[in-house]
Amino acid sequence: SSSAGGGAASRLPTTSPLSLLPDAGPVKPAANFSWGEYQQVQFVPNSDGQRRYHRQLSYADIIVAYGPAGTGKTLFAVQEGLQRLRKGSVARVILGRPDPTGRADEDEEEEAKTRLLTPLFDAITKVMADHTAADALAAARLLETQSFAGMRGRTHEAAFVIVDEAQNASLQQLRRLSDRLGNGSTLCVLGDGSQPDRRVGGNWSAGADGISSSIEAYAKDLDKARETGMQTRIEVARLTNADICRSTPAREMRGFFSQIDSEEPAPRRQRLGGGAGELLRQAVAPSSARDATRQRGDEGAIYENRDALGRRWP
Repeated sequence: SSSAGGGAASRLPTTSPLSLLPDAGPVKPAANFSWGEYQQVQFVPNSDGQRRYHRQLSYADIIVAYGPAGTGKTLFAVQEGLQRLRKGSVARVILGRPDPTGRADEDEEEEAKTRLLTPLFDAITKVMADHTAADALAAARLLETQSFAGMRGRTHEAAFVIVDEAQNASLQQLRRLSDRLGNGSTLCVLGDGSQPDRRVGGNWSAGADGISSSIEAYAKDLDKARETGMQTRIEVARLTNADICRSTPAREMRGFFSQIDSEEPAPRRQRLGGGAGELLRQAVAPSSARDATRQRGDEGAIYENRDALGRRWP
């Protein structure tokens, strides 16, 4: 077995057939896939948070996991999905991604799609110990990639669905994913609310409770859903800096800068541009605190804001 903090896996080239799959799935006849040709590495959790998340993945119908990079969110979800696929308890693994941000150029659109899926490709390479495994799974129709737009129009039967980088989706988009699940399927929603790739807008939801990102708001939705006594098995994994297992420098620097953000006096934070949490709170402040707002697009709307001092964010 291997620890969750193993070395970086080799990335698939941007010309990989998997990265070029349409949202509806492969159009060529399915190829045979031989599990015996691949060594499946067993990664084990290294912290209390990882162990709890690892257990939740084994039985949950819907699970949301959020927290810092390096906590094993993607790796353990991919490992669980591939294990179920090998056992035959699901028919396919679906890798979901937020839609690219309205790029006009097709080459740039494809580049954005590949970039958003690269962490998932890396995790497959780690678990299967072979950089060709993802392509082979895709050719056998055991692995699909879908955008949020494509997922909204389909019901996923007997599938293990992994949605990564979910902090770049709107709260409404995340809510609508839940009703796409068919019989025998599992939904894993993963992300880090402190690391958005998009400008703020429909992907953020602020409230009096201090929630800043859409994935945190979605997690709170699931907390409430669990209290209703529904039969659906729902879990939320809130991972922290204590669960980072990438490397000692990564873990220690993440903790150090998080502490600086929390201890820095407010006036100094403002002069320095604010910590990540402060910037998010400014970004989703009530409209009375903004001098101007420009909206473009639909659910993934992009906003250009100015706060009460006339400063533009982001």
